[in-house]
Amino acid sequence: MKLSTKNIHLGLEEIDPVFGSVTPPIFTTSTYRFKNAAQGAARFLGKEKGMIYSRFTNPTVDLLAKRLAALEEGEEAIVTASGMAAISLVLLHFLKKGDHILAHKVIYGGTFEFISRILPRFGIEVSFCDFSYEKEIENFIQKNTKILYFESPTNPLLEVLDIKRITSLAKKKGLITVFDNTFAPPPLQYPLKLGVDIVVHSLTKYIGGHSDLIGGAIIGGKKYLEPLFQKSFIFFGPTLSPFSSYLALRGLTTLEVRVKKQSENALKIASFLEKHPKIEKVYYPGLESHPNYYLAKKQMTAFGGVLSFVVKGKGGYKKAESLVNRVKIINLAVSLGAVESLIEHPASMTHSELTPNERKKAGIEEGLVRLSVGLEEVEDLIEDLERGLSII
Repeated sequence: MKLSTKNIHLGLEEIDPVFGSVTPPIFTTSTYRFKNAAQGAARFLGKEKGMIYSRFTNPTVDLLAKRLAALEEGEEAIVTASGMAAISLVLLHFLKKGDHILAHKVIYGGTFEFISRILPRFGIEVSFCDFSYEKEIENFIQKNTKILYFESPTNPLLEVLDIKRITSLAKKKGLITVFDNTFAPPPLQYPLKLGVDIVVHSLTKYIGGHSDLIGGAIIGGKKYLEPLFQKSFIFFGPTLSPFSSYLALRGLTTLEVRVKKQSENALKIASFLEKHPKIEKVYYPGLESHPNYYLAKKQMTAFGGVLSFVVKGKGGYKKAESLVNRVKIINLAVSLGAVESLIEHPASMTHSELTPNERKKAGIEEGLVRLSVGLEEVEDLIEDLERGLSII
């Protein structure tokens, strides 16, 4: 089956063979009957597939995991209560005291906070460098390095990193690659096919797509996910609820058509902003002016619905605040990938956890604005931005 067909039909007959529901049922039970003690023992030992307890999994949650694995063309998926739950679970499972993690210098603010400030509490060494340069990555790799962590396009600067080159280097060095694919879910790009070991997602964003759920996912090969599930997930307990899983399954059914339209809208808005006299620069990989444009064309099928731009002139922080306060149609809110457009100011919102010096090192300017483009009529969105910019 092709992508959209899988997102709608995969596993549906298995979850409800009795009534033939055309949408996935929501199973609210916390526990499950065994036929006998032997079956219970077999399930706990992993010798028989089946439900045990809903902290482990649930039929609705399990269907979502199967569809997410198929979405990314991975062997297995684990669903979590949030994107940060997925990220923290993976890193705490694979890293121990004395290990070293190397991450790209520009990543989601919550992830930066977790890696830079929380992991060191457990005796884990942390470094950040520019993954745009293979030589720089090699220079930062240590004998105790275990994981390379990165995302592409990056949040919020929309850098595009060469996924295949980074994963090839990691394989030579015997390192695990963990990649956040929230900004460009399939069909935009397929990191596992480019050599990534483990993909993480915030289901809250494009996959959910309607600003009505919080969720996360971990996707990859059985080699990594089976021990992750058995030895960490079921004991940490970051379980997604059946209702949120149902909402994510609903979001998956329209994912492909939504990201195509959002990508089209974002390119038109990026082109408009690039020519605007009050805008200093625009970050969007679909623009030919983007330094990674040709790399993006090579490893992506479209460029997504998120772009960032810098307001021109001194006092960028106040000017950016003024703009996000004055738009009317576009929602002043964090998150991204939703059907409605969202605008935010990274320096005061999503990346406020970083110190001013850390933001400067990462290239996040005070006048930077991030825009997640939705499904509204693009002319209305452009008019809204024009109105906001005219007042600055």
